[in-house]
Amino acid sequence: MVKPNQGYRKDLNLAETPSDRTALASLGGAGIADDIDRLVNNLRNTSNISFHTLKDGFFNFSEDITVGITSLRCIVTSPQIVNITAHLDRSYKLRIGDLFKIENVTGTGKFTDGEGNLTGTDTSEGVNIFNGEFTLISINDDENQFEAQRTGFSTSIRDQNVSGSSLLIRGDDVFVYTNDDKITFDRNVNIKVVDGTTNITNYDFIQGTPYYVCDSDGEKNFRLSIRPSYDALGISTVVIKTGNSDSGYTGLTTTVTPNNFKMIRSEPVNQENLINFIAPDIIDDSFSYGSGTPKEKLDQIQTQSEVSNFFIEKKYKGTANTTTSDYIKTEGIIEMKDPKEKMNAASIVTDYNSGAGMFIEGTRAFSSDNNPWTDDDDNTNDVDDSLETKADEVSIGELYFGDSSAGPVITGAGFDGTHSTTELTGAKAISSGTITPTDFTHKIPLRIENADGNVETYSLLLVRNTENTSTLP
Repeated sequence: MVKPNQGYRKDLNLAETPSDRTALASLGGAGIADDIDRLVNNLRNTSNISFHTLKDGFFNFSEDITVGITSLRCIVTSPQIVNITAHLDRSYKLRIGDLFKIENVTGTGKFTDGEGNLTGTDTSEGVNIFNGEFTLISINDDENQFEAQRTGFSTSIRDQNVSGSSLLIRGDDVFVYTNDDKITFDRNVNIKVVDGTTNITNYDFIQGTPYYVCDSDGEKNFRLSIRPSYDALGISTVVIKTGNSDSGYTGLTTTVTPNNFKMIRSEPVNQENLINFIAPDIIDDSFSYGSGTPKEKLDQIQTQSEVSNFFIEKKYKGTANTTTSDYIKTEGIIEMKDPKEKMNAASIVTDYNSGAGMFIEGTRAFSSDNNPWTDDDDNTNDVDDSLETKADEVSIGELYFGDSSAGPVITGAGFDGTHSTTELTGAKAISSGTITPTDFTHKIPLRIENADGNVETYSLLLVRNTENTSTLP
């Protein structure tokens, strides 16, 4: 037993007092054991989130995702108010107040009483009750049963037809995991990306193994590394190729097994965190921390971030596609690069989105534009009011044929005069079928008006005639 005003013997290691809490109170004062408990628990703090989706190799939380519905029912809780319960085919952790949408509910359900017992025939009223946008009011422990409330109805229904229906979970662009946050998985997870029959990515995240957040934008995207940035070897990013993340592949299929896992973030409170609450001394008298409450300052930061993101989307960049209706004026040379040589694929003729380049109204642009075309005003050509050129290599911005009754007519005698007059001078018709773009030597964009007055843009693809080329200039 500890003696008053004498303390403890070091060699006994607090053995005089069987209760550790009593020993700590004797040394540090009453209540210190509770303080130490709180500090210990602060080092064990964690939070968890459900997997949302993958986008361009990042774990993404801003996109809406669709999950399947296994059953729907509703029960009247008060006049003109029903509680809706949706069972899902996977678990997902939502917070009370989060938004979700039930859609594509068709067919009938069965009338029930307030206890869920069948009372009558089938009813199609569920189509009006279940389809719509809702706010989560309750979620079960397994996180696969969502409850919401709807006003204006007084019908209890169970066994609603759910074939073809789905539940849309809204994305959240204010969620953040920041760089070097430590993450673990609540189960083993495999992410596989397949290009045809070839595995492009096949990575296993192991339950309980620590991973570290990297490349986080602080809002909606992050990737994972097996090492933190402060490690002597630096980060080692887990690369997940998902279609747009590597333009060298097409037709990639991504599977995440299972897709109902959770990521657990370690959130200890360390001395450094507490020190950050201490305002540093101000050396420059002109500097200030600004006015307003912390909440007002955070709202201001969020507003500035959202405005910045808006203008970033409008900015032309080399890391993502930019779509704009702005007029573009340029001087000098514009060079289009295709390091993956995707433009050599035959499908690029029709599937223009799969390759690099600039597109104007869905038409790929451009090789050169020296505009060597002249208007045959003096009718020296065989066709009145036609455009003619003697250039060997040409490209034009656009040809427009607005007379739907006449249509476009291209004529020419061919190099040696032996070919059909329906051939373009300097080019020869080739057999139809899938032709690789590298086989074509000329392309002319055409705008053609049909009988209904609709104008469509086409591209006339041409191959230079290499037969009897002795007459070439």
